[in-house]
Amino acid sequence: MALRFRQFLIFPCSAAALAVLTFCGSEDESGYRLEVSHRVEFNPIGEMSGIVRNPFDGSFWVHNDSGDEPRLFALDAEGRVQIPANLGDLYHSEGAEPGKEPWPGLFIENATNQDWEDVTSDGVNLYIADMGNNRNARRNLGIYVVPWNSLSDTQVATATRFIPVRYPEQTGFPPLERHFDSESLFFADGSLYVITKHRQPVPIQQPQPGANLYRLDSQSEAESNALTLIDHHPDLTSATAAELSPDGGTLAVLSYTAIWLFERPETGDAWLSAPSHRLPLDTDIARQVEAIAWLDDETLIITNEQRDWFEAPTTLFLPSEQ
Repeated sequence: MALRFRQFLIFPCSAAALAVLTFCGSEDESGYRLEVSHRVEFNPIGEMSGIVRNPFDGSFWVHNDSGDEPRLFALDAEGRVQIPANLGDLYHSEGAEPGKEPWPGLFIENATNQDWEDVTSDGVNLYIADMGNNRNARRNLGIYVVPWNSLSDTQVATATRFIPVRYPEQTGFPPLERHFDSESLFFADGSLYVITKHRQPVPIQQPQPGANLYRLDSQSEAESNALTLIDHHPDLTSATAAELSPDGGTLAVLSYTAIWLFERPETGDAWLSAPSHRLPLDTDIARQVEAIAWLDDETLIITNEQRDWFEAPTTLFLPSEQ
């Protein structure tokens, strides 16, 4: 079900606030207080940075942030770790059990987690974006491809491809404009897309309003694939994840301070210019939210690096009746 929005609502961060606050939280005094529906109580999952729903069994697959092993964990809709049935005698998923080690996750061969930031699916493959680029100095950005049918009752799956990518607009490493970090990956209409997260040149860890939408138009493994700049949004700040709804009608984009829903464009794929609505978040509750997925066409799943699991119905975005 696509949501139809009548107006484009913008809640910009002030430049003064951006200079002081890492997540621009001052505007969120009246932000929506997400309710923690579950906690992921499993130590190997330390910093959830991406989440995607398995189209075949409805499980959710997550990964940790940079520096972790190249591995994934399956969770159910209540955030409980799922161990392959044939390995249950060897590992535990929560709480210490005599003679059992904690489930180490599903390791991905032919992959390295330099800075995994998001994950998505086309219904056949799972795509992992190793595109975290905080200092905008990396030259080895890319996307791993893992077939869903390899994520079975096993401890190891294989990345069948690595697609190297680059931003053709970037000329310096690092450049003066720090606009070449992406933590958001989604699949729509046969193509992969990324949304950038911008930072001020000095100090570089401070966010800067604005985000670019890029499309991946080629998937060569032999040479770096230039991303195609499609669209820009001047007020989307610190995008950390994105995912298209199951019906393909709504793009959800997560940031540290808000959830955005973008309606499918009338024509083309300029998603960030389509009618949209923004739900400001209470950052004291949301904390470092970095992953988003759809439970169904009307419910979002959001997780943060502190292992909180939130559910947000899309009715929160509809104008209230006066």
